[in-house]
Amino acid sequence: MLDSSTAPRNDCRLTLRCLKSATFDHLKLRPEKEFASLRSENTFIDVFFERRENDEAGGERGQRVSQIKTRPAFKMTSGRLRGATWFDTEHPPQDIVWLLGAEMHDERHKGKSDAYDLLAALDDDQGRLWPRDIDYKRAELDRRRWDTTSFAADLAHDADQLLATCLRHRRAQGSLAQMRSRWATFGEGDMTLVTVALSTEPVIGPRSRLAFPLTDRRFLLAQEGCRQAVERTGREALSEEIRDPTVIPGGLRNERAFGILFSTSET
Repeated sequence: MLDSSTAPRNDCRLTLRCLKSATFDHLKLRPEKEFASLRSENTFIDVFFERRENDEAGGERGQRVSQIKTRPAFKMTSGRLRGATWFDTEHPPQDIVWLLGAEMHDERHKGKSDAYDLLAALDDDQGRLWPRDIDYKRAELDRRRWDTTSFAADLAHDADQLLATCLRHRRAQGSLAQMRSRWATFGEGDMTLVTVALSTEPVIGPRSRLAFPLTDRRFLLAQEGCRQAVERTGREALSEEIRDPTVIPGGLRNERAFGILFSTSET
């Protein structure tokens, strides 16, 4: 999976109430899409991501919305729109910056029903302004999905690099989509066998903090991904699980292994 360093510093999100408000009710966020997909549809949301996604203070170095009392919310402006954000640091591994709402600014109604007055009215006993349980449940599901869908891309990238090292030096070890792996190369005639031993230790998702065990499905995906890495070098390849520990240099150490067999001559 992607290392957490490749993700934005903060997880920028809109509350469900904010997304359904009059300002954004024309936007449609499908369940499989991330909030960042709305950037191309709305200038204010694009500004929100631009200013908050990699801000280590999450907007808290800006001007606080004085009308909002129960928690510190900070101003964000773009054109005539005025918004409020909250920096939520209690849901690691990423901090969350919530866009709580945005309203049109009208100087004539300042102090009565201007943008920040409208948002402050939602800071009530019901907590309508702030993230609710459904918002946190969506965050949890999004993070789980991010960790799962990143697996294939990370696998392809890591397999290409580890294979190249193994073919050059006959041995390699490193992270294969965050799974610890050991590689070895054996050759006889025009045939080459690459063995890959994968740790069975669960991988902790960098976004979700969930444990992903080495299930049969994940093992088979890793095996196929490494076979495809060989074929990207221009060689046809076959792969099969290796259960005999004597085939693997050093044996198997809480690992599962597979071999990839291919011709040294390019097709």
